Amino acid sequence: MRLSKAALSGAAGAGLAVLVGTAPVTAAPAKETPAAGELDAVREECITAARGAQQHEQGFAALERTISLLGRDAEGRQRGLDESRPEQARLLGTLAHLARYPPERPAHPPASAIERIRGEMLMQGMLPGLRAEARALAGEIERIAALRQQIAGKKAELESARQANAADRAQLAELAARRLELTRRLLPEDSGAAVRIARLGHEASDIGDLIKRADAATERRDKEVLARARAALPKDIMSMLTAEAADPTRPQPLHAFDPPHSALLMPVSGTITGGFGTATAAGAANQGLSLAALPGAVAVAPFDGRVIYAGPLRDRGLVLISRHGGLYHSLLAGLERIDLKADQWVLAGEPMGAMLESSSGALYFELRRDGRPVDPQPWLAPGAAGRNQPDGDQKVRE
Repeated sequence: MRLSKAALSGAAGAGLAVLVGTAPVTAAPAKETPAAGELDAVREECITAARGAQQHEQGFAALERTISLLGRDAEGRQRGLDESRPEQARLLGTLAHLARYPPERPAHPPASAIERIRGEMLMQGMLPGLRAEARALAGEIERIAALRQQIAGKKAELESARQANAADRAQLAELAARRLELTRRLLPEDSGAAVRIARLGHEASDIGDLIKRADAATERRDKEVLARARAALPKDIMSMLTAEAADPTRPQPLHAFDPPHSALLMPVSGTITGGFGTATAAGAANQGLSLAALPGAVAVAPFDGRVIYAGPLRDRGLVLISRHGGLYHSLLAGLERIDLKADQWVLAGEPMGAMLESSSGALYFELRRDGRPVDPQPWLAPGAAGRNQPDGDQKVRE
């Protein structure tokens, strides 16, 4: 007998209705419910909106860098002018004197012809240099004025970019709320999830232990969902329903991370300021990447996966851990806000949260294989580290 997922029919207790259809139960069949289709559409909207927000953040950061460079240039030139005030005063005094008393009409005519000729020769030798100095001074003043005008224009662009950035964040917040509401409609939220997450964060001894505990909790949750879904089926077919088919929120298709054939997205629009293995402020080896980004920058899923932990963890603040298949997990720390809950599925590029709004900070991005940290940089799209470097597994072994 063959079985497919169908629409949520409001079955109380089960939260899912499964009907006899044409798709095999061992494969994850296409979702047929309007809510599931709407969730897929919202996911795509989230990805598009997050991509647009990150592009705007790149433009915003570029404008800030340009303004900073122009400002330093203008300040340096102005400082040079300020330090050369005595020379400028002498030059201007000489030019003023020459304007009043040109060489052909000296203020005190020499007593003899030979002295007059010598004076004219000296003056003719000085004039080109004086004129060049005057032109250079005028040109420097004009350049400083042009730089300040350019800075003013870039600041106006920055203000427009800031308004676009605020609009991006408002749109992402609305989409995140819709995504969560649709997820809850399709699969009622675990009422004890908050307590479970708090316990996990408190009891875990380290990141590796937290991943093991969170994985186990997610598997228990899947078994509960599967048991409720099977309870709504006739006895002769209930055993044919798989956990994948029982979860109507699971996106299709869903890829497992499989390096070197897979590529990771940068979680934030920023730059790598601390690489894998570099020394941290505490002197320990960095087990991930530190990524500098704008205040409030949107953080996205680096790859398809499932959130297994979203909450505080000791001195790391808010931590978000996702499972990507193939024994791989990713961790993001340094977020001010997390827009997903444990057990939610994500596609690569979906918004997951945001960085601190108060100041520029660093997002910590870690990748683990079977619980052990590996370097994610060789697998960042579009090949940020280059394929000729040792892969992450090799680096951690070394």
